[in-house]
Amino acid sequence: MIHHPQRGFWPGLKRYAEADTGIPPQNLILEPIGFTNFSAGRGEHTGYATQKPVALYERFIQASSREDDIVLDPFAGCATTCVAAERLGRQWVGIDIWDKAHETVIQRLQQAGLAAPDASEDERLLTFGDITYSTTPPVRTDAGEEAVPFLQLQVQVASEPWARLSRGVMTNVLVEAQRSGDRVICAGCGRALEREFMQLDHKLPRKDGGENHIMNRILLCGPCNRKKGANLTLSGLVKANGRDGWMVDKPLAESSQTRAQAEAERIRRLTPPELAEVRRRFG
Repeated sequence: MIHHPQRGFWPGLKRYAEADTGIPPQNLILEPIGFTNFSAGRGEHTGYATQKPVALYERFIQASSREDDIVLDPFAGCATTCVAAERLGRQWVGIDIWDKAHETVIQRLQQAGLAAPDASEDERLLTFGDITYSTTPPVRTDAGEEAVPFLQLQVQVASEPWARLSRGVMTNVLVEAQRSGDRVICAGCGRALEREFMQLDHKLPRKDGGENHIMNRILLCGPCNRKKGANLTLSGLVKANGRDGWMVDKPLAESSQTRAQAEAERIRRLTPPELAEVRRRFG
C-alpha cells in the first residue's frame, strides 16, 4: 500500500510481512562450505577451501538462465557449478587449472546421482551427451582482440618539472637549438627553412611509447613531418629520405639533431627557478 506520513515526508510503499510467503532472499552468505565449516554442506564437502553449497549456486543459475542454456564457470574448482547446472537442465562448461578437477567433476556427478556409480569418464549423463575433457587450450577465433580494451588501467607516471614544458616553449627552445643564421635546419632532411615551415614532432612515435616531453621532440619541415607520420622513428625517417632522394644534407641534419639533443639535456638539468626563466623567455 502507499503510505502517506503525517509529517512532511514523501509518500512511500509500506509492505506488511503477512502479505508475503516464504523468506525473502538475502544477499549475505553466512554458511559457505570450507575447512572450518564441515557440516554446512550436508554431505557435500570435498575438502576444497572455498566450496559453496549447491543450493546457493542453483539459486544463481535459476535467476540468470533458462533450461538448455550454457553455464560457464572458468574457475570450476570442485565442480559445484557443474553439479548445479546439470541438476537444473543446463549445459555447462567448467575450466580449472587444478590437476584433479576432471576427476572431481565425475565423482561429484556420481554422488549427486547424475551419473551411474560405476560410470566411466565418458558415459552419458541424464541431460546432455557425454563429458568432454580436454587439456589443450582452445584456439582463439577473434584475432586476439580484447573484449573491453577501454577498461585497461592507465598508469599515471609522475613527471619532472622539466618534462612539463608547454608545446610552445619546446618549439621555441628547439628553434634556437636548430637555428643556422636566420633559418632553421630540418633534422630529417637537412633543409634550411624559415621558422614558419618547421613543425614539432616526436623522435619516437607516441604509439611506440614515445614520451611527450622535450627529450623526445624535434623540429622537422612539413614534408618530413608528413612522411614520418605516426609510424616512423626519427632514424627511420632519415633512412627513408636517403632512399627516396629527399635528403639534402645528411651531416647538417645530424648536426641539427645533435644540437637539439644537447639543448634538451641542458633543460633537463635546470633548477626550478631556471626552468621558470626558460618559460618566461620562450613562452
